[in-house]
Formats: sequence, structure tokens, C-alpha cells
Amino acid sequence: MTNIKQHINTNYLALFLMSVLNLLFLHFQFKWTIDLEIPYYTTSPIDNFLACLLDVTVLLALFWLLTFRKLKVSLVLTFVITLTWSFCNVFYSRFFLQYLTWSSIGQAGNLTEDIVIDSMWEGFRMTDLYYPAAAALFCWIFFRSKKKDITTKSLQTTLYIWGPTLCLGLLAHSAYFFHPSTGFVEELRKTIFTSPKMNSMWPNWTVFHKGFFRKMVIEPLTTGGKLKLTPEEKDAIEKEYTNLNPRITGRTAPANVKNVIFILVESYLACTSDLVVDGQEITPNLNRLKHDSATYYNGHIQPNVSIGESSDGQLIYMAGLLPLHSEITVSKARNIKLFGLPAQLKTAYPDLKSYTLIPTNPSLWDQQAMTEGYGFDKLYSSIEYHKIFHDNEGTFLGDDMVFQFASKLDEAMTPPFCSLILTMDMHMPYTSQIEHGFHLTDKNLPEKYRNYLVNCHYTDIQIGKYLESLKEKGLYDNSLIIIASDHDAHPTYLDMEGKITREIPIYIVNGGVDKTKAWDGPCNQLDIYTTILDIMGIESKWHGLGHTLLHKNYQNSVTDNKQEVSDWIIYSDYFGKTKE
Repeated sequence: MTNIKQHINTNYLALFLMSVLNLLFLHFQFKWTIDLEIPYYTTSPIDNFLACLLDVTVLLALFWLLTFRKLKVSLVLTFVITLTWSFCNVFYSRFFLQYLTWSSIGQAGNLTEDIVIDSMWEGFRMTDLYYPAAAALFCWIFFRSKKKDITTKSLQTTLYIWGPTLCLGLLAHSAYFFHPSTGFVEELRKTIFTSPKMNSMWPNWTVFHKGFFRKMVIEPLTTGGKLKLTPEEKDAIEKEYTNLNPRITGRTAPANVKNVIFILVESYLACTSDLVVDGQEITPNLNRLKHDSATYYNGHIQPNVSIGESSDGQLIYMAGLLPLHSEITVSKARNIKLFGLPAQLKTAYPDLKSYTLIPTNPSLWDQQAMTEGYGFDKLYSSIEYHKIFHDNEGTFLGDDMVFQFASKLDEAMTPPFCSLILTMDMHMPYTSQIEHGFHLTDKNLPEKYRNYLVNCHYTDIQIGKYLESLKEKGLYDNSLIIIASDHDAHPTYLDMEGKITREIPIYIVNGGVDKTKAWDGPCNQLDIYTTILDIMGIESKWHGLGHTLLHKNYQNSVTDNKQEVSDWIIYSDYFGKTKE
């Protein structure tokens, strides 16, 4: 024992473990605030500590080699990287509910937008003071260390840390030796390795248990390039999407309905429907639409988005696929063959023209590439708005500007046409509200929730004005109008956790839907694409992976198997020219 103490340098040990602590702080902040997808088990803390220890050791060894064995410099670099990485992950997760991935880093330009930064800072907690406190403590220990305190021999301390830690890990997992179904070997394999299914289905769980080195470094080396499907996987894909029984009932839209107008509302919750606060309707225009005989309404849609949030919502509605869970989907989907909604409509209406209107710049979430991938003819953004309306104020378009622009674009469209219109004003943070003469004073509701409801009312007004403009232009009755939410507004950000659900609504107008026969219970975003094709009577080999909502025999469309099939399609470019 005395000999071991002679080799263990306490200052080195403290500085080394502070880097480990940076990652531990990150993971447990994540565990306390974000879902890990599957249950947390008894030995999870040991797995997590081993993962953090491995990540820090690999970083230190890398910097030790790059700096020509200058250990003090390597310790500083390791600490700075782990502290910065921890900070970035914690604040990123408060907006996107995920760890950082390679694909999200590739979208880093989006993170500089004011609305994203404001949303991240809204989630500030007192525990975040750990970061300046840790930096100060590291500096104090580092500068009080003598030159002889940290030498290459100090690396022996790392081995003394690894030895008992690994023994502890093996001892803990040996508790599974008599596990009735799997046994010790299988449980230990789960600890060491990461299966592809875990990467896809449970990305947060995987990073928590495996760490960043195994997830972000090893994974690209083993799964790089397009996925090569086995004959069995190809058969599973074909068997799934060619089963049209749950997807087709027959066209219900009247013959005069040829246009499709899709309004995609930011962060719209179904609980606002018919909601009255202070004696005032929150969404009076949408309430009237909900109760119109020409409208199919369902307020029990389950969000299926992943870490891509809004871009995932677009993909689900426009292509009938589920988003990837382990990376930003558009980073892959922008390069593959998609059966987009406008492309599908063109099979029935070859002269159909189409456009997408977004309130941001074209680079956000690869909007330009995805617009083309879905088959839209033209993308209009904030850039075109400022040129046409000679308004150079602001980066994003308010919802009044969006619908003003859409109304102008509709004037130039010759039926049949298809449009996708995105809104923005209901986006977080909810620390303020849009002033338009509507106020809520009910102190029983949290301030952030009241702000959200005020913004909902503002967007409702703009939607009402746009629908009136469609009537004035003679387009309303000849158009299938869909109003949907890209994803939910997270109840936790509204201080309403446990008080409201995450369900989002769908309005389908002029679809000729027989509401006595249509499904009105819980269903999925994935089902909307399939239902639109069904309503319009589109004949195609691809009707998405969802199920139609036009009959009462609806069965849940989102399963682990369906997610796996969707992942295979996206990763392999199954429908593209590279398909084998």
C-alpha cells in the first residue's frame, strides 16, 4: 500500500478526476432532466463512470502524444475540452432533448440563431454555476502544483484508477451471473458493446452507458457510408410498405378539390382547442374550423419527432417516414430518394405547381435541399420576403408576414397547386408574449403558459385572415387544407409538466371525410401523410409507413419494427438509384 501511495500524485489525480467529473456532471444533469428512453438499471452508474473514465483517458493520451508528452499541457487541454463539451451538451439538450451528435454539429450554424440561444438560456439552473466553479478550482490546483508534481510518471496514477474501477465494474455485473434469462456473459456484453439497434432506438441511453468515444468515434468507423441491406432486410421493407390494407380506403375528396395547402404550425398543442381563459377563446378561428362539417379534426396525435424537431415534423408529413433517433435526419435524407407529397400529387395532376414558404433563411435545417427532395418547385424564405416587400427588419418572419406572403404567392398560382406554409411565432422561449391587444390575467396559470396561449391567439388570428383570403380568391372550396403542428410545445418549458399532454392536433378541411367512419382516437404524425394520399386517391406504390385515419379499424402505426424499417430506408437510400 505504501508503494502505491508513493506513485499516486494527489494533484495529478485531482486534475485528472476533475475532467472525469465534468462528464459525470453532464450525464447526470441529462439523466435528471431528459428521458433515457429505456429504464435505468442498478449498474448504470458504474457503466457511466467507466464510460467517462475511458473518454477522459483517451483524450489525455491523445493530447499527451500531440504535445510531445507534455503532461501538464495535456491535462489543461483535456479539462478545457471536457468542460466545454459538458457545457455545450447540457444547454443543447435543454432545447433538443438529446446529446450532441455528429449530425447536430454539422447543423451548428442553426445554433447561433437568436431564438435558439434565447431558448437555451431560458433553461438556466443554479447548478450551472458548476462550470465557473470547476474552472476556478482547476486553476487553483494547477497553479499550486509544483513542477515535479506532474510528470510522465504520474500517468501510473491512471492505471491505479483503472484497475480497481474495472474490478468494481466486473464485480457489480457478476450479480447477473444467475440471471434466469440471460446470464453474466450477455449482461457484460451489453456493458461493453453497443448494438446498432441501441444506436438507432435508444441514442440517449447508449451515450449515457457507453460514453462519447464509443458512440461518436467508433460508430462512424463501423457504420460509415450507405447501409448495405441484407436480402432479409430488403424483404422486410418491401413486405411493410407494399401492405396497402391499412393505408388505402379510396378517394373521399370531392372532384373539385385539386389543390393541397398544408399549414405547419410551430409547437401547437391540442389542449388549446376550445380552451377558454378569462372568458376568452384562445383559438376562436380554429375552434370554428374544428366544428365545421367540412373539417375532420383529431386532437390526439402523438408527436413522432426526434432530435431534428421541426425538420423531423416536415419529413414525417411530407415523406411518410419516421426520423432517425441517433442523428439529425435531414443530414441523411437530403441525399436520398424520397416520395414527397408534391411529387406524389403530380402523378395525378402532372401540371401541378408547388412551393414551400418558410419564415427563416434557406440554410436552416437544409430547407433548400429538402424542398427539392420533397418535390416542391420553389422555396420562398425570409430573403425573398424582404426583397418583395422592401422590409429589411428582423431575421425571421412573423406569422403576419408569413401569411401575407402566402396570400400574395397564391395569386400567382394556377390550380392545381400544392403549398407548404410554416409559422414561427409560437416557438419557445415563452418568457415574453406577442403584443396584439390580447391579455390573460389568470394567476392560476404559470406565466410561461399564459405567454404561450397569447401567442397561440396571435397565430390563430393570422390563420383566420389567411383562410378568409383563400375564400376571397375562390380557392378555399377547391383546396384540401391541412393544419397541423410540427411538434409539441414541451410542457416542462411551459411550467405545465403533468398538467397538460403532449398531444397535437390535425385539421383536414374539404376532404369529404365521413366522420362517423373515421378514426378519432390516439394516432401518430406518421399517419397524416398516408391519410392525405388516401383522401386524394393517389395511386402509388408508396403510401408511407403510417396508417389511414379514414376508418375505425385503425391500428397503431409506430412500433420498434416500423422505426427499424424507416431507418433502413433512410440509411440505405432504398428507393434511390443506388438501390441494389
